[in-house]
Amino acid sequence: MQPNPSTMQQLAKMRFASDLLEEKVAVVTGGGTGMGRATAIEMARCGARLVVLGRRAEPINDCAKTIRDIGGEAIAITCDIRDADRIEEVMREIKSAYGKLDILVNNAGGQFVTPARDLNNKGFETVIRNNLIGSWQMTKAVADHFMFADGGAIVFVTACVRSGLSGFVHTAAARGGVLAMMKTLAFEWAEFGIRLNCVAPGTVKTAGMGHYPIAPELWPKLNRNIMGRMGDVEDIAGAIIFRHRRGVVCRRR
Repeated sequence: MQPNPSTMQQLAKMRFASDLLEEKVAVVTGGGTGMGRATAIEMARCGARLVVLGRRAEPINDCAKTIRDIGGEAIAITCDIRDADRIEEVMREIKSAYGKLDILVNNAGGQFVTPARDLNNKGFETVIRNNLIGSWQMTKAVADHFMFADGGAIVFVTACVRSGLSGFVHTAAARGGVLAMMKTLAFEWAEFGIRLNCVAPGTVKTAGMGHYPIAPELWPKLNRNIMGRMGDVEDIAGAIIFRHRRGVVCRRR
């Protein structure tokens, strides 16, 4: 079966050698769509064996099948990263399938547009649980089951929140927390050979844009980079792979 045109387009933008991640096992959360899907495919093209993780079976199964169709190796596992018990089950499934895990990409997350004055406590907590606590639960489980013993690399997909993020106070709080968590863990876990880093995309063109109450013609006006175009999912996939190799490692003196 031939890869579909969108997959071929992704392959044409490959930035790295095909053996860069040879013998590595990687898990990408939220791997069925958008940046997660592009990252999983590009990692597979670099030689990694993939675990595509997500809440919905259909998109993660499709991503894993695409990887296999182009000669890679991948399995799809359903998981809500807010469910700590399910994450423990997933760790056992990964051990059974591959016996190890070298790379974690914490890409899963979600938010919605709302002025802070209209946001209730439940809505705020929901985004914190998904984006911050869910990322922590995945990170701690992966470290406990694999990386404290064998080292590894963890990349968090966050957001550009240094100057705040109007309409997304819940996301700004969660992603800011992820950044602080990453820096702290980089210091504490350096002795175990665990590298950690963040990739903070700006305005990236994905199918998820349709979920926001923003007219399509307004998205380019919200773009704030110097490239003269919106980012695409392959840009972020490339950044994630680069950052996994150059994680922040803070050695104790």
